[in-house]
Amino acid sequence: MLWAYRGLTSGMPGLLCAVARRAHTRQGGDPARLDERFGRATQPRPDGPLIWGHAASVGEVQTLAPLAPALAAQAQLLVTTATHTGAARVASALPPETLHQFQPIDTPRAVARFLDHWRPDLAVFSEADMPPNTLRALTARGVPCALVGARPSKTRRRAPKTARALLRHFDALTAASPSVATDLRALGLKVDAIEDLKALRPPNAPPPDWPEAQRNRPLWLAASTHPEDLPLIFAAQKRLLETRPDTLLMLAPRHPSEDRDWMPPSFGARFASDKTPPDNDTQVFVMDQMGQLPGLHALTKVTYLGGGNGTRGGHSPWEAAAAGNVILTGPDIANNAPAFAGLAHQIVTDPEALARAVQNAWHAPRTIPHHPVTTGDTAHAVLALLETRSA
Repeated sequence: MLWAYRGLTSGMPGLLCAVARRAHTRQGGDPARLDERFGRATQPRPDGPLIWGHAASVGEVQTLAPLAPALAAQAQLLVTTATHTGAARVASALPPETLHQFQPIDTPRAVARFLDHWRPDLAVFSEADMPPNTLRALTARGVPCALVGARPSKTRRRAPKTARALLRHFDALTAASPSVATDLRALGLKVDAIEDLKALRPPNAPPPDWPEAQRNRPLWLAASTHPEDLPLIFAAQKRLLETRPDTLLMLAPRHPSEDRDWMPPSFGARFASDKTPPDNDTQVFVMDQMGQLPGLHALTKVTYLGGGNGTRGGHSPWEAAAAGNVILTGPDIANNAPAFAGLAHQIVTDPEALARAVQNAWHAPRTIPHHPVTTGDTAHAVLALLETRSA
């Protein structure tokens, strides 16, 4: 499988180039930064040691975020993402001096350009992204690699030989849960730490500066939503409005878009990017800016997590749990099953059940679980590689 992949990416690089162009345009990326996806840097490399962190999108950035201060204290931190929303999350969640580039496509030529320019002393991949040509090039150049927060993977079980061949490029492996660690060890791999980085206490963020009347309305939050989540959420909001006409739904899409055609006009929605708070006629407020979720969690006592109504595997519940919110979600939570197993939550599949659960949550007490505040084991395993490189 890997030989076929390498042959395709070497012999037909134009295919990946075309896909990258379409993705960059579809995501609303800056045209001036398209070249980054082909390995051409748009920023100079600073002097001194440099750590390259790769986080495909928003969720992977959230895994990398608790480690970022420790990494940035040792070297210049460069982070690549595949998505525009991931780039926005880097800007809001990582140290301000962090450099960002879009991920180079995984062709030998693009990867070589990227590595020739940035010359990383250490590469840290978040959760699951394992580009074969990139890993092979890093190994050939003697750059140590770490995979942090490895999550459940159907691919590892369906194609164990391919997974093992890719994972053996990593000099350090950490798992998000004991079950993932068991899967990795079954492939003959060493696991250096077991730590769910998303469970670490997130930074505090103040609630939005809204008029008091809006902050005191019956509020609920739908966070990290995708298009397939919206029919259920909107139907539940209509039911809530029947009994509490002043109900305000705060909606935070996983990937905000400039397109607003998906929003029913009857809700009188307002968008955070317009810099206007909700008023008494607003029934849905859309948080289409990154970095504001902790503040929204603090405003309400109930969070519905998107990503559970299709085949995406759900999203991490830890940010909602940190606020002490009642957690509601759809049935597919496979990617975060270990986290959900340790937290009280409710699976809802129809609008009536969701509206009823939201109403019940308004009267429930906040319950804030204990969260660790360090990344000791993971940080030690990763930074040990940088020390070895320096030596």
